Amino acid sequence: MNETTIPFPGEEGRLAKLSSAKLMMWVFLASDVMGFASLIAGYFYLRILSVDWPDSGELLNVTLTSINTVFLLSSSFTMGSAVAAIKRNDQKGMLRQLWLTISLGSLFLMLQGYEYFELSLVFSEVFDERPFSGHVFASTFFLLTGFHAAHVLAGLIYLGCIAVAAGRGRYSSENYLALDIAGLFWHFVDWIWVAVFLSLYII
Repeated sequence: MNETTIPFPGEEGRLAKLSSAKLMMWVFLASDVMGFASLIAGYFYLRILSVDWPDSGELLNVTLTSINTVFLLSSSFTMGSAVAAIKRNDQKGMLRQLWLTISLGSLFLMLQGYEYFELSLVFSEVFDERPFSGHVFASTFFLLTGFHAAHVLAGLIYLGCIAVAAGRGRYSSENYLALDIAGLFWHFVDWIWVAVFLSLYII
């Protein structure tokens, strides 16, 4: 696979090569980190200013979301296993781990959808307003978790395309850059959730 590479100083003066495609993914992820950081900072700013901020532990299903978090973080390890498998030229192992990653990500979204259904009823009762346009707590909650859920959905579509290509034998131990780049995005989606989860459910 022909890829434009950019040289960077390595250990002992050697040059390490970084593909331009992988570099662009890192740049995109860096910009996305700033987006999430801005939303989380805005959440804490509103929370500090509010005089009637509710106890999230009483409103949110922390146990369910903790279990859901385990599912999502587990998918990061299966994604890493998929990349490790193709490096060994293990096509079946790569596909198995890739589809397991997609399954865990889909399970995360389904459980989050169930949580949304529950919370829409809870928020409507507690705040006596529509959950998406009522109390600032409800609004910031749905904004932050919804923004992350959109990333998970995009990641699942992305991995689905990669899995289809992998099923056609496109990747090998010498050609797995696209899978590796997809893995970077998925790891980001998984671990940025930790910051969202801690901010909304724990702190």
